[in-house]
Amino acid sequence: MPTQKLHRMNLRIPVLSRMADDVQNGGSLRRSTAILMWSAYAAHAAVTVWALAKPDKQLKSPRWAIPVGWAAAAGGAGLCVAAMSRFASAAEVEGTRNDALATRGIYRYSRNPQYLGYVVALGGAAVGRRSLTAAGLTAAIAGAYALWVPVEEHQVEVLYGEDYRRYVREVRRWWGRRL
Repeated sequence: MPTQKLHRMNLRIPVLSRMADDVQNGGSLRRSTAILMWSAYAAHAAVTVWALAKPDKQLKSPRWAIPVGWAAAAGGAGLCVAAMSRFASAAEVEGTRNDALATRGIYRYSRNPQYLGYVVALGGAAVGRRSLTAAGLTAAIAGAYALWVPVEEHQVEVLYGEDYRRYVREVRRWWGRRL
């Protein structure tokens, strides 16, 4: 996808626009942008915790969906932690430093396991709590990731070239290996 089209898609969300500018112009996030990104994550997490804690319009779901939702929340959190543990430093996790292309461990099955794990964890908690507000917040972060991932993947391709293109041919964006 052309760089300008990626940038235009993210202008609607200022944090994503700044992140896109950083990676497209400098190859990684500036420290100040990373701080802004982590602040947005913290704000989203705080609002989600608030939504999960308050009485809410309930999602209509059978009783068995509640433990399934909490199991998904635990599994998603585990997936996110497993993905982040591959990196040697916070700078690698946040994208202010780019070292080696991650293709082992959980990255053999997903090119974006951190994002996938976070969305599954939030969605599972929303189902487990039957929170319509938390489900909406989960959809919002999933939408932000859908806009961000093409920008990030474009930059990773620039950084790692054919190694990354080979990886894309083998591993799906969200989950699964290609045969």
